[in-house]
Amino acid sequence: MVTDLLFRRARRERDWRGALVSLSLHALLVLAACWIVVREPAKQGRPVPSAYVGPGGGVAPAVLHRVERMKKLPMKKLPKRIAAVGRPAGVRLPPPAPMASAQGSALGSPLSSRMGGKGFGSGSSAGVGAGLGVGAARAYRSVMGLRMRATKVAVYLDCSGSMRPYLPRVEAEIRSQYPDADVFRFDGARIVGLDDRIVHGRGFTGDPPRLREEPTMTDPATLTTAGRSAFLSLRPACEKGSLGAWIDRMLHEPYDALVVFSDFQDGVRIYHRTPKGPRQVYSDSVYAPMKGEVRASYRWQSAWLEAFGRASRGRGPRLYLFSLQREPQDLLRRCVEASGGGSVAVGWLRRKAR
Repeated sequence: MVTDLLFRRARRERDWRGALVSLSLHALLVLAACWIVVREPAKQGRPVPSAYVGPGGGVAPAVLHRVERMKKLPMKKLPKRIAAVGRPAGVRLPPPAPMASAQGSALGSPLSSRMGGKGFGSGSSAGVGAGLGVGAARAYRSVMGLRMRATKVAVYLDCSGSMRPYLPRVEAEIRSQYPDADVFRFDGARIVGLDDRIVHGRGFTGDPPRLREEPTMTDPATLTTAGRSAFLSLRPACEKGSLGAWIDRMLHEPYDALVVFSDFQDGVRIYHRTPKGPRQVYSDSVYAPMKGEVRASYRWQSAWLEAFGRASRGRGPRLYLFSLQREPQDLLRRCVEASGGGSVAVGWLRRKAR
């Protein structure tokens, strides 16, 4: 009986010791596995830190060394694959062609397309460059053999008796290219200066010389809103001062081209102020020429050349002359050159009229 009890007690003690040993071994295995996982992170997909900032604002030395070492590891180059959208499989796209710079010659400055990307970026920039060049080229329009570049045009038609038979044809030619042009009709094409002022020009004061006055033949109904507004001051001034007053005032109106059609036989006349009133000192008119001593330049002439010279910067109008018979005066030719405009003889109109 006693022996049986001792045997059972010894057996229970062995079972407890075996269970403790087994639990200890399993705990050691679990701890070893956790240590391995924590100590050796997965080699694939390891994130590369971009920056580590220490408490003092700098990068920890150990971490920086690790980052630099990982950056030096060789990286595998993957083959490039180009997917053709909307194309059958196996079709290889050609390399993109080099882009040529688009040049708008009419604008006077090259418009180049500098590409930094491919695909849709290069196509879009090339389209903009070409569009600007074409638009600038269309700004030139031919009127009776003269190339004009303008958007808003004001026209002076000499309505003297010898010119009237040609006016309908000339106006039709101009309106075929510039339908909204403002056409003004005044008698003759005189340019009259009184010392440093144009007679009846902008800012003119004092007693003018006696000049022939004829009523205008302008039809206000054919003018634009800006043309009708300008015509209110042009009418009394140009009926007395003719072409000179018209140019002097139109230089301050919102037009980028001034067009004159005349036979240019009235010419330029210069007067000086005297105690007895204005005295004529010079005239190159066909009807009453007069050689005299005149100053090398007058203030109104310098002002005209300066105003027309600003046309190259888009701040003044260009001057275009259509001469039916006589070559325009030297002053007008210099204004044409300064503005970048043009001049042409249209004597063929007289031959066709015959």
